Amino acid sequence: MSKFVELWIINALSLWIIDHFSSSVYFSDVMAVIFTALALTLLNSTIKPFLKVISLPLNVVTLGLFSLVINGLVLWAAFSFSIGSSIASFGSAIWISIVLAFLNSVLENVFSK
Repeated sequence: MSKFVELWIINALSLWIIDHFSSSVYFSDVMAVIFTALALTLLNSTIKPFLKVISLPLNVVTLGLFSLVINGLVLWAAFSFSIGSSIASFGSAIWISIVLAFLNSVLENVFSK
């Protein structure tokens, strides 16, 4: 299985778990979860590295805390591109991105073994 597909599945599982435990995230059906995970995986592999390089000075000044804003922005963009999914606010996107990073780490460890 390619790394991209693996990350896509992990993102989909994480988003599905978050949907069940957070009132800030809404998916109309399973296909919305899958398409949002696809958008998130594509944005994480293309746009996010570019944003991290551009924001490097700001990241240094904030001791890396601006990375949370970048993660929230990428997550918010993924929800914006997907039909049938919504997130309550940009602040929610930042908090959900923290939970998503934790869940993705756990699921990557589970799938790698």
